[in-house]
Amino acid sequence: MEISGNIGEKKSKLVRLITLGDQFSMLEKTIATTKSDESGNFSLKTKIQSTQMSILAVDLKKGDIFLHNNSRLELEIIKDSSSQQQSIYEQVPLQYNIINDEELNTNIREFNVLYNSFLLRNFNRISRSRSNTIINNFELEMDTVFENYENEFFKNYRKYRIGALELISRRKTELMLMGDYFLNKDILYNNIEYASLFKEVFNNYILSGNSGINLTDLRETINYSTDYKKFDDLISDGNFKLSSDTRLRELIEIVSLAKLYNTRDFNRANIIKYLRQIERNSKFQEHRNIASNYIEKLQYLIWGSQPPLFSLKNTEGQEVNNAQLQGDFVLLAFMKGDSKLCISHITYLDEIRQKFNNKLKIVSLVEGNTNLISNYMYERDYEWHVLEIDDILLIEDFGIKVYPTYMLLNPDGSMASSATPMPDENILPYINSLMKKWNKINNPN
Repeated sequence: MEISGNIGEKKSKLVRLITLGDQFSMLEKTIATTKSDESGNFSLKTKIQSTQMSILAVDLKKGDIFLHNNSRLELEIIKDSSSQQQSIYEQVPLQYNIINDEELNTNIREFNVLYNSFLLRNFNRISRSRSNTIINNFELEMDTVFENYENEFFKNYRKYRIGALELISRRKTELMLMGDYFLNKDILYNNIEYASLFKEVFNNYILSGNSGINLTDLRETINYSTDYKKFDDLISDGNFKLSSDTRLRELIEIVSLAKLYNTRDFNRANIIKYLRQIERNSKFQEHRNIASNYIEKLQYLIWGSQPPLFSLKNTEGQEVNNAQLQGDFVLLAFMKGDSKLCISHITYLDEIRQKFNNKLKIVSLVEGNTNLISNYMYERDYEWHVLEIDDILLIEDFGIKVYPTYMLLNPDGSMASSATPMPDENILPYINSLMKKWNKINNPN
C-alpha cells in the first residue's frame, strides 16, 4: 500500500498514516511516518490487512481515507486557508484531491455527498413520516447510482449508513433494528458505518426499558461484583435473546461497558475489571483487541495515570522534564504564544501560585514563540518555567483542543486532572479537592 503526493506548501511537514485499532473504540495508532521534502512532496508505504477507514495527518490536521493493501494513491493536499487562531473544534478536516483514479474513495465521497444532501432536504419528513418509504426509495436510488461498482465493503458501507436513517424515523424499535441489522448476521469488524450504527443502537440498550434488564440488578452487579460472568448472565436474559449468539452478545457488552464507564452511579474500577476479563479470556480475538483498546482509551489521562513524557527547553535554554517537576503538585498551563486570552490568564495564575504558596508549581507549555508570554511575566516579576513546545505531537498526546488548557499533576508526576477549570472559574476549590484526595490516599493517618 502506498500513498504519495504534495502537501500544498513548499515546506517540510510531518505526514502520518494512522489506523484505528478497531472501528468501535476508534483508538488511533500511527503505522507510518515521513516528512515532506522542501517542495512539499511525500511518500508513505506500509501494509494494511483489510479494507478499512484510516486517517491521513499532515502535522496535526487529519482527514479520513479508505485503504486496502493494494491501494496506490496519489494525493494533492488542499492548503488550509482557515485562521490559525481557531480551536481544533472549528477547523475543517484535512482536505485532499485524489489525482489518480481510485474507485473506493471516489465512490464513498460521491455517496456521502448524496447522503448528506438527502438528509438535509428530508430530515423533517423522515422524522415525522409514518412509513419508511422515503428511506427505502433513497436506498433503491443509491443502488441504481452505484450499480456498476461491485465492492462488498462499499455495499455494506451504504447499507449501514442508510440504516442510521431509521433511527431518525423512529418507525422501528431498538429490538426491530437489532433483528434487521445485527442478529444472526456477520459482524463487520472493519466497516466504520457498521460499527457506527452498532454503537448508536446498542450504546443505551441495557439502560433502556426495551432491554428488559432490571436497572437495580445491573447497578448491584457492576458496583459490587468483579465477576464478569454475572454481568454476562444478566445481559443474556434480557428481552433481546442473546444466549445463543455469544459473539454478538459479547460485543454488545463491550460497547455497553465503555458507555457505562462515563455514566453516573456505576463503578468504574469494576467496569475496567470486566473489560480485562474479556481482554484475557474471550474466545474471539477481535473482542480481546477491542476490549484492550477501550481500556487504553478510557484510562488515558485519568487520575493516577502517567502523562506523556516531555523534555522541553525553558527561556534560559535549560531542559525541563517530567521527572524534575516531581515532589509538588504542578499546574500545567498549555498556551499559544500569540494568544491574548492566554496572556490575560497569567495574572490569575500568579494569584493561584501565591494562594497555594509552596504547595503548587506552575509550568507554562507554549506552542509557538514564547517571547510575548515571557516578556509579560518578566515585566511583572512573575517567575515560573515557560517551556516552548518543539514537538507538535506533544499537543496531540495531551489531547489539547483549545488554548489555554490546564492540567494538574500529582507530586509523583501522575495525572490529577486533565480537565482543570479555567483560573477564573472556581479553580481554587477544584485543586484543593484533588490535593485532599491525594493526601487521603498517600497519608491516611
